[in-house]
Amino acid sequence: MATIRQLSSGNWNAQVRIKGKPAQSKTLPTQEAAQQWAKQLEAITKEHKTHTIYSLGMSYCESRLKGKGSHVHALQLVEQLSLSFPQPLQDITPQQINDFKLRRLQTVKPATCRTQLAFMSRLFRWAKRELLIDITNPLADIALPQASKASDKVVSQGELMLLLKQLTE
Repeated sequence: MATIRQLSSGNWNAQVRIKGKPAQSKTLPTQEAAQQWAKQLEAITKEHKTHTIYSLGMSYCESRLKGKGSHVHALQLVEQLSLSFPQPLQDITPQQINDFKLRRLQTVKPATCRTQLAFMSRLFRWAKRELLIDITNPLADIALPQASKASDKVVSQGELMLLLKQLTE
């Protein structure tokens, strides 16, 4: 857990204490810099085995998508993926991902499966880049399903007349 306080000199001191590890502290010129240092140190120090798709997904949604239109959809994706992958991130294998993909393609359209897998891959990249968690992306070598082509619907003359009739009534 991080404690950040302002010193009388105007600088900011960040202290990070994690159970079972020695406390670390650093003095930085701004509060933002102190918070960033503490966040990075906590992410590096914590065991990556404690992170799951659910915990990582919720952190991602809160830090990156809060207040955006995609927030609710992302939360739904996290819920769906966490049911199939309850294990720690480090234990997820490419074989499990491929099995998940094949199962999903039997029940949903390729675009849905593609969206879920792409979101999961984004979580792994975010964890590695932003949280500095040392994990490999098991989706790196998995081929995503092809995006389905948009279908063009041509309205027949009968359908158009029926539509216009409904509008005028």
